[in-house]
Amino acid sequence: MSELKSGLFFFGLSLFIIWEAQRVRLGTLRLPGPGFLPFCAGTVLIALSVVLIRRGSGARESPKSHPARVIVALASLFAYSLVLEPLGFVVATFFLVGILFHLGKPRPWWMLLGMTALVTFLSYFVFGRLLHVYFPRGFLGV
Repeated sequence: MSELKSGLFFFGLSLFIIWEAQRVRLGTLRLPGPGFLPFCAGTVLIALSVVLIRRGSGARESPKSHPARVIVALASLFAYSLVLEPLGFVVATFFLVGILFHLGKPRPWWMLLGMTALVTFLSYFVFGRLLHVYFPRGFLGV
């Protein structure tokens, strides 16, 4: 039932996106206008929402599987936003990714730490070094 509700919501949202994209100039494939990309995104969204509607129309309501995990994930994201500035990007992201990996699937501690360090390093390298995005340094200066 929730897939049906979500599908109907996204169907309406995609119709709105397509309507607003057509109000501005769409352009052509060779010379796209400002409404071309939103129109394409709305078209993809409408197709995906139809899939959700079809899946949800025949499905029964399933019980909530892990509400505690969802609450812990949301609380950790909120805490991340609070500690990002004082701890810095690297430290705060390391803890956040570690918590989220731990919530996802039980793993040995060494694999959890390795995957967490790898994701944190890659995100810092790609965004901080290659794309020159500013990250808070925190009290460690990292």
